[in-house]
Amino acid sequence: METRVYQSTKNYSISAVVKESLQGYKQSFYLAKQLAKRDISAQYRQSILGVFWAIAPIIMNAIVWIFLNGTGTIKLAQTSIPYPLYVIIGTTLWAIFTDCILLTITSVNANKSIITKINFQKEALITLGFIKLLFNLLIKFILVIVLMLYYHIPISSSIIYFIPFMLISMLALISIGILITPIGILYQDISKAVPIAMQILMYATPVVYVMPKTGFIKTLMELNPFSYLIINIRNSLTGYPIENLHVLIFYAIVSIVLFFVSIVVYRIAIPIITERMSA
Repeated sequence: METRVYQSTKNYSISAVVKESLQGYKQSFYLAKQLAKRDISAQYRQSILGVFWAIAPIIMNAIVWIFLNGTGTIKLAQTSIPYPLYVIIGTTLWAIFTDCILLTITSVNANKSIITKINFQKEALITLGFIKLLFNLLIKFILVIVLMLYYHIPISSSIIYFIPFMLISMLALISIGILITPIGILYQDISKAVPIAMQILMYATPVVYVMPKTGFIKTLMELNPFSYLIINIRNSLTGYPIENLHVLIFYAIVSIVLFFVSIVVYRIAIPIITERMSA
């Protein structure tokens, strides 16, 4: 049996790779936009309920927790806002976080047929996934806005922190997704394991219940970086003070570093992965 070893013979300059990658995003934007239109149209063309499927998992998940809390099956601490709104915001954000991590793997795997046949800037696949993510994000947040109006939640000055926290969160998680993409392309286990891992991690994050005041769960949540993102994004939407504002600066720095590391890894790894897929 023939054995092939895939390795790069190039000497890479990090600054040159970063420059080429950023140019790749710019040059491939039109292609990514056209592919996104195709995919979104195909996704909903033959669907009777259309965009409802984008929010159906969130609604079903939230209904379970609302029922358990309402019937007293599970005793949860009192939330600062109506519990249905609390859990809908939490599960919506968690669904978006999961989508961010899976964005690149899903986009690349869905377009394997053209990767090996057409020479184009592979950064287009990340942009493609991001455009589709934004489209679904807007649909998901319609549900949040409707509930905020229903419960008469006023808009306060804390809303100015919503976009920075969302962008930082999405940048960090998309970067993590890009970093694991080379492995995820070769081994389908990764794309299957991420949703399971995120579902487990959700219970260590104040997604559907508030952070306890004492105990092991409180310590676990304080160590969980997702906790601060969920709490502050929810607070920015519902008018409550932002907690640990210095965390925003720290997360911003980490997110930017992660992004540049991820685009370098992606730029170097994708040609090798493409060659292996076409072999």
